[in-house]
Amino acid sequence: MAIRLVILDCDRTLWEHEDVFIDGQTVQDARGEQVRLARGARELLDALRERGILISVCSWNRADLVFAIFDLLGLTRYFVHPKVEFHPHKDRMIAALLAELAREGTVLHAEEVLFVDDNPMMLEMVRQGVGPVRTLRAQIDVLDLRDVLKYLDQPEPTEPT
Repeated sequence: MAIRLVILDCDRTLWEHEDVFIDGQTVQDARGEQVRLARGARELLDALRERGILISVCSWNRADLVFAIFDLLGLTRYFVHPKVEFHPHKDRMIAALLAELAREGTVLHAEEVLFVDDNPMMLEMVRQGVGPVRTLRAQIDVLDLRDVLKYLDQPEPTEPT
């Protein structure tokens, strides 16, 4: 099955920093460095939209902060039903996202979802809780977010006959 939804984590995935905050009109991390999007982030988001692939986020974070950063960086328009909650249960967040999409008429199977996160425990939690979601680990499998496009362009494995 083809990927129809790509879900990105925020800290150390969509942007290169963690513990981010807004200081006036700039986004900074705890060390005072200006926050940058991860390499290839905008190109990935634009390419996914061009392909008609849904995009969302799933982040263990403060929603008010993340949504303010999205607005400041011009990212809000990319994401459908973004899930940003201050707890580690990303499996529940993704299940809720899939349920919301289904209520709107977009029914997705777990195999049609790709989740990108820097934390291997989160990736495993989502696979255990949601089903066979495809996963990539940021900073290991994905060094530049455009690498997600290379993954999507690989031929799908065929079933043995």
